[in-house]
Amino acid sequence: MDDIATNLIILFSGMLLGIITGAIAQKKGGSFFAWWLFGTLLFIVALPMALLMDAKAEGRNSGMKNCPYCGTSIKTSLMKCPNCKRSQPEIGAATDASWQKIIHSDDDVAKWAKQHENKEDSN
Repeated sequence: MDDIATNLIILFSGMLLGIITGAIAQKKGGSFFAWWLFGTLLFIVALPMALLMDAKAEGRNSGMKNCPYCGTSIKTSLMKCPNCKRSQPEIGAATDASWQKIIHSDDDVAKWAKQHENKEDSN
């Protein structure tokens, strides 16, 4: 009975240590379950590998971006947003400051609000 309890404690401890490697690898874009299993079986090897692993630049939404006008997630290859129908600037062609200029210059709601402000001020 003592051997069974010891083996269960070792197995449970290994499973908990595997969670550490799985969580680290998942944050870097790896598979949680695969790294959890690897960490459970060979924690002493898996932990340094998970720590030294390069983070995937693409992340989970590879090939996706958010429309700067409406915020809808769209494919980077699309030239127009399917939601707001606005043309998308080229990737890397504009900085954040110029994005703001594009959005504010094309914003129909802002134009409408300015027109109504001017009408109310004149009354």
